[in-house]
Amino acid sequence: MVDVEVQKKAGFSLQPEEEHLRVQLESIQQELNAPNLFKGRLSEMLSLIRMQSLSEPGNKSSSQMDNGVLTSIHSHLSRQQDGISHLLDIIRDDLQHLDIIKQGLADKVVS
Repeated sequence: MVDVEVQKKAGFSLQPEEEHLRVQLESIQQELNAPNLFKGRLSEMLSLIRMQSLSEPGNKSSSQMDNGVLTSIHSHLSRQQDGISHLLDIIRDDLQHLDIIKQGLADKVVS
């Protein structure tokens, strides 16, 4: 079904909705291609936490953190872990497909 639609629209310019989706996908791809971005955010959050804990007078412990900050860090790390898990699943699937392709090519060479 999708192949038929692709063939029908071959040679036509993108519709506005399709152009909007293309722009969104490109921006997501740029975010995924910037691995230091997330490391930078995490590093910045940790620095802010350290500065805040050192600047508070009467602070009982320099390792105490605000629950909101902990929640934010936990949420950020959870999203990163989910993203990495998803990417690993995709890579595993692709490797299985590559093995099937290699086997098919090897069978053709033997024949």
